[in-house]
Amino acid sequence: MVWLLENNLDYSTAAGIPLKQRFPFLEFSSFVHKKMMEQFLEENQSYPERCAMIENLCYPRWKHLQGTNGRRFIKTHLPLSLLPPNLLDSGAKVIYVARNPKDVAVSYYHLCRAHRTQGFTGDFAQFWNFFQSGLVSWAPYWEHIKEGWSRRHESNLIFLFYEDMNKNLDPVLQKLSKFLGKSYSTEELSHLSNHLSIDNFKNNKSVNNEDFKDLGILNRTEGNFVRSGNSGGWRSYFDDEINGQADKWIEENLLI
Repeated sequence: MVWLLENNLDYSTAAGIPLKQRFPFLEFSSFVHKKMMEQFLEENQSYPERCAMIENLCYPRWKHLQGTNGRRFIKTHLPLSLLPPNLLDSGAKVIYVARNPKDVAVSYYHLCRAHRTQGFTGDFAQFWNFFQSGLVSWAPYWEHIKEGWSRRHESNLIFLFYEDMNKNLDPVLQKLSKFLGKSYSTEELSHLSNHLSIDNFKNNKSVNNEDFKDLGILNRTEGNFVRSGNSGGWRSYFDDEINGQADKWIEENLLI
Protein backbone atom coordinates (compact mmCIF):
# COMPACT_ATOMS: atom_id res chain seq x y z
CA MET A 1 0.00 0.00 0.00
CA VAL A 2 2.56 2.59 1.11
CA TRP A 3 5.10 1.61 -1.53
CA LEU A 4 2.50 1.89 -4.29
CA LEU A 5 1.24 5.25 -3.05
CA GLU A 6 4.77 6.61 -2.96
CA ASN A 7 5.68 5.15 -6.36
CA ASN A 8 2.81 6.49 -8.43
CA LEU A 9 0.86 3.21 -8.31
CA ASP A 10 3.55 1.33 -10.23
CA TYR A 11 1.88 -2.10 -10.09
CA SER A 12 4.23 -3.57 -12.68
CA THR A 13 7.40 -2.96 -10.66
CA ALA A 14 5.66 -4.03 -7.46
CA ALA A 15 4.67 -7.34 -9.03
CA GLY A 16 8.24 -8.05 -10.11
CA ILE A 17 10.06 -7.26 -6.86
CA PRO A 18 9.09 -9.00 -3.58
CA LEU A 19 7.78 -6.66 -0.90
CA LYS A 20 10.49 -7.80 1.51
CA GLN A 21 13.04 -6.28 -0.90
CA ARG A 22 11.11 -3.08 -1.56
CA PHE A 23 10.16 -2.65 2.10
CA PRO A 24 12.79 -4.45 4.26
CA PHE A 25 11.80 -5.68 7.71
CA LEU A 26 14.29 -3.89 9.97
CA GLU A 27 14.65 -6.48 12.74
CA PHE A 28 14.06 -9.75 10.86
CA SER A 29 17.67 -10.93 11.16
CA SER A 30 17.46 -10.68 14.96
CA PHE A 31 14.99 -13.58 14.92
CA VAL A 32 17.26 -15.94 13.02
CA HIS A 33 19.71 -17.60 15.38
CA LYS A 34 23.02 -18.56 13.77
CA LYS A 35 22.29 -22.25 14.29
CA MET A 36 18.87 -21.82 12.67
CA MET A 37 20.45 -20.14 9.66
CA GLU A 38 22.97 -22.96 9.38
CA GLN A 39 20.12 -25.46 9.47
CA PHE A 40 18.25 -23.62 6.70
CA LEU A 41 21.42 -23.55 4.59
CA GLU A 42 22.04 -27.25 5.15
CA GLU A 43 18.47 -28.13 4.17
CA ASN A 44 18.83 -26.10 0.97
CA GLN A 45 22.41 -27.00 0.08
CA SER A 46 21.32 -28.43 -3.29
CA TYR A 47 19.73 -25.10 -4.23
CA PRO A 48 22.33 -22.29 -4.52
CA GLU A 49 19.68 -19.64 -5.24
CA ARG A 50 17.78 -20.54 -2.07
CA CYS A 51 20.98 -20.40 -0.01
CA ALA A 52 21.70 -16.93 -1.39
CA MET A 53 18.18 -15.84 -0.41
CA ILE A 54 18.64 -17.20 3.12
CA GLU A 55 21.95 -15.41 3.57
CA ASN A 56 20.42 -12.19 2.27
CA LEU A 57 17.43 -12.46 4.61
CA CYS A 58 19.70 -13.10 7.58
CA TYR A 59 21.95 -10.14 6.79
CA PRO A 60 21.10 -7.26 9.16
CA ARG A 61 18.68 -4.94 7.41
CA TRP A 62 20.19 -1.84 8.98
CA LYS A 63 23.49 -2.66 7.29
CA HIS A 64 21.68 -3.16 4.00
CA LEU A 65 19.82 0.13 4.40
CA GLN A 66 23.05 2.00 5.11
CA GLY A 67 24.19 1.18 1.60
CA THR A 68 21.04 2.29 -0.20
CA ASN A 69 20.43 5.64 -1.84
CA GLY A 70 17.25 7.62 -2.37
CA ARG A 71 13.91 7.13 -0.68
CA ARG A 72 13.92 4.21 1.76
CA PHE A 73 10.98 2.18 2.99
CA ILE A 74 11.34 0.39 6.32
CA LYS A 75 8.97 -1.99 8.08
CA THR A 76 9.33 -2.48 11.82
CA HIS A 77 7.29 -3.63 14.79
CA LEU A 78 9.59 -1.82 17.23
CA PRO A 79 8.15 0.86 19.53
CA LEU A 80 9.17 4.46 18.95
CA SER A 81 11.43 4.35 22.02
CA LEU A 82 13.66 1.78 20.27
CA LEU A 83 13.95 3.84 17.09
CA PRO A 84 16.22 6.89 16.58
CA PRO A 85 15.14 9.63 19.02
CA ASN A 86 15.18 12.24 16.24
CA LEU A 87 13.11 10.09 13.87
CA LEU A 88 10.10 12.40 13.69
CA ASP A 89 12.34 15.43 13.18
CA SER A 90 14.48 13.83 10.48
CA GLY A 91 12.06 14.25 7.59
CA ALA A 92 10.96 10.62 7.76
CA LYS A 93 7.26 9.78 7.64
CA VAL A 94 6.02 7.28 10.23
CA ILE A 95 2.84 5.27 9.69
CA TYR A 96 1.74 3.64 12.94
CA VAL A 97 -0.98 0.98 12.71
CA ALA A 98 -2.73 -0.23 15.86
CA ARG A 99 -5.10 -3.19 16.16
CA ASN A 100 -7.42 -4.78 18.72
CA PRO A 101 -5.04 -6.68 21.06
CA LYS A 102 -7.22 -9.79 20.88
CA ASP A 103 -6.79 -10.00 17.11
CA VAL A 104 -3.12 -9.05 17.44
CA ALA A 105 -2.60 -12.02 19.76
CA VAL A 106 -4.30 -14.47 17.38
CA SER A 107 -2.33 -13.21 14.38
CA TYR A 108 0.90 -13.26 16.35
CA TYR A 109 0.16 -16.76 17.63
CA HIS A 110 -0.15 -18.06 14.08
CA LEU A 111 2.99 -16.21 13.02
CA CYS A 112 4.97 -17.83 15.83
CA ARG A 113 3.56 -21.26 15.03
CA ALA A 114 4.24 -20.88 11.31
CA HIS A 115 7.76 -19.43 11.39
CA ARG A 116 10.43 -21.93 12.38
CA THR A 117 12.57 -18.96 13.40
CA GLN A 118 10.17 -18.39 16.31
CA GLY A 119 10.00 -22.00 17.47
CA PHE A 120 6.68 -21.75 19.31
CA THR A 121 4.80 -25.07 19.56
CA GLY A 122 2.32 -24.36 22.37
CA ASP A 123 -1.42 -23.74 22.23
CA PHE A 124 -3.23 -20.41 22.13
CA ALA A 125 -3.95 -20.30 25.88
CA GLN A 126 -0.23 -20.53 26.58
CA PHE A 127 0.56 -17.90 23.96
CA TRP A 128 -2.06 -15.53 25.32
CA ASN A 129 -0.48 -15.76 28.75
CA PHE A 130 2.90 -14.83 27.26
CA PHE A 131 1.35 -12.01 25.22
CA GLN A 132 -0.60 -10.47 28.11
CA SER A 133 2.45 -10.73 30.37
CA GLY A 134 4.68 -8.97 27.85
CA LEU A 135 6.84 -12.06 27.36
CA VAL A 136 6.92 -11.93 23.56
CA SER A 137 8.91 -9.79 21.15
CA TRP A 138 7.70 -6.22 20.54
CA ALA A 139 5.91 -6.23 23.90
CA PRO A 140 4.57 -4.95 26.22
CA TYR A 141 1.56 -4.17 24.04
CA TRP A 142 0.08 -1.21 25.90
CA GLU A 143 3.32 0.67 26.38
CA HIS A 144 3.96 0.26 22.65
CA ILE A 145 0.52 1.63 21.73
CA LYS A 146 0.67 4.52 24.19
CA GLU A 147 4.03 5.66 22.81
CA GLY A 148 2.57 5.90 19.32
CA TRP A 149 -0.71 7.45 20.49
CA SER A 150 1.10 10.16 22.44
CA ARG A 151 2.80 11.34 19.21
CA ARG A 152 -0.30 11.17 17.00
CA HIS A 153 -0.54 14.95 16.55
CA GLU A 154 2.98 15.33 15.18
CA SER A 155 3.13 16.28 11.52
CA ASN A 156 5.36 13.39 10.46
CA LEU A 157 3.36 10.62 12.14
CA ILE A 158 -0.03 9.25 11.20
CA PHE A 159 -1.83 6.90 13.60
CA LEU A 160 -4.16 4.41 11.91
CA PHE A 161 -6.38 1.60 13.14
CA TYR A 162 -6.40 -1.74 11.35
CA GLU A 163 -10.15 -2.02 11.92
CA ASP A 164 -10.77 1.18 9.93
CA MET A 165 -8.68 -0.16 7.07
CA ASN A 166 -10.54 -3.44 7.19
CA LYS A 167 -13.98 -1.83 7.26
CA ASN A 168 -13.48 0.66 4.43
CA LEU A 169 -10.02 1.13 2.98
CA ASP A 170 -10.84 3.92 0.50
CA PRO A 171 -11.04 6.82 3.01
CA VAL A 172 -7.89 5.53 4.72
CA LEU A 173 -6.09 5.59 1.37
CA GLN A 174 -7.24 9.19 0.85
CA LYS A 175 -5.99 10.18 4.29
CA LEU A 176 -2.70 8.37 3.79
CA SER A 177 -2.17 9.89 0.35
CA LYS A 178 -2.56 13.38 1.80
CA PHE A 179 -0.13 12.53 4.61
CA LEU A 180 2.44 11.39 2.04
CA GLY A 181 1.90 14.44 -0.14
CA LYS A 182 0.41 12.45 -3.02
CA SER A 183 -2.72 13.09 -5.05
CA TYR A 184 -4.80 10.39 -6.73
CA SER A 185 -8.26 10.26 -8.24
CA THR A 186 -11.14 8.42 -6.59
CA GLU A 187 -10.95 5.82 -9.36
CA GLU A 188 -7.22 5.26 -8.84
CA LEU A 189 -7.65 4.76 -5.10
CA SER A 190 -10.62 2.46 -5.66
CA HIS A 191 -8.47 0.33 -7.96
CA LEU A 192 -5.72 0.27 -5.33
CA SER A 193 -8.23 -0.73 -2.67
CA ASN A 194 -9.32 -3.68 -4.80
CA HIS A 195 -5.70 -4.61 -5.47
CA LEU A 196 -5.11 -4.71 -1.71
CA SER A 197 -8.09 -6.96 -0.93
CA ILE A 198 -7.21 -10.00 1.16
CA ASP A 199 -8.08 -12.42 -1.66
CA ASN A 200 -5.67 -10.65 -4.00
CA PHE A 201 -3.08 -10.54 -1.24
CA LYS A 202 -3.24 -14.31 -0.85
CA ASN A 203 -2.50 -14.79 -4.55
CA ASN A 204 0.09 -12.04 -4.91
CA LYS A 205 3.49 -13.73 -5.07
CA SER A 206 5.31 -10.50 -4.24
CA VAL A 207 3.67 -10.29 -0.80
CA ASN A 208 2.40 -13.74 0.29
CA ASN A 209 5.82 -15.15 1.29
CA GLU A 210 5.17 -18.50 -0.39
CA ASP A 211 8.90 -18.66 -1.10
CA PHE A 212 9.47 -18.94 2.67
CA LYS A 213 7.90 -22.40 2.47
CA ASP A 214 10.44 -23.47 -0.15
CA LEU A 215 13.25 -22.13 2.04
CA GLY A 216 11.91 -24.01 5.06
CA ILE A 217 11.35 -20.83 7.07
CA LEU A 218 7.58 -21.39 7.11
CA ASN A 219 6.04 -24.63 8.33
CA ARG A 220 3.88 -25.99 5.52
CA THR A 221 1.60 -27.64 8.09
CA GLU A 222 0.69 -24.29 9.71
CA GLY A 223 -1.16 -22.72 6.80
CA ASN A 224 -0.27 -19.63 4.80
CA PHE A 225 1.48 -16.42 5.82
CA VAL A 226 -1.54 -14.38 4.68
CA ARG A 227 -4.55 -15.59 6.63
CA SER A 228 -8.11 -14.18 6.78
CA GLY A 229 -7.19 -10.54 7.41
CA ASN A 230 -10.52 -10.06 9.15
CA SER A 231 -11.32 -8.25 12.38
CA GLY A 232 -12.98 -10.21 15.17
CA GLY A 233 -11.42 -13.58 14.40
CA TRP A 234 -10.32 -13.75 18.03
CA ARG A 235 -13.80 -15.07 18.93
CA SER A 236 -12.81 -18.48 17.59
CA TYR A 237 -9.85 -18.68 20.00
CA PHE A 238 -10.91 -17.03 23.26
CA ASP A 239 -12.88 -19.13 25.73
CA ASP A 240 -14.83 -17.40 28.50
CA GLU A 241 -11.91 -17.49 30.93
CA ILE A 242 -9.36 -15.98 28.54
CA ASN A 243 -11.87 -13.43 27.27
CA GLY A 244 -12.62 -12.32 30.83
CA GLN A 245 -8.92 -11.88 31.52
CA ALA A 246 -8.50 -9.95 28.27
CA ASP A 247 -11.43 -7.61 28.90
CA LYS A 248 -10.15 -6.80 32.38
CA TRP A 249 -6.62 -6.22 31.05
CA ILE A 250 -7.91 -3.95 28.28
CA GLU A 251 -10.16 -1.95 30.62
CA GLU A 252 -7.37 -1.43 33.16
CA ASN A 253 -5.00 -0.11 30.51
CA LEU A 254 -7.48 2.11 28.71
CA LEU A 255 -8.13 3.92 31.98
CA ILE A 256 -4.48 4.86 32.41
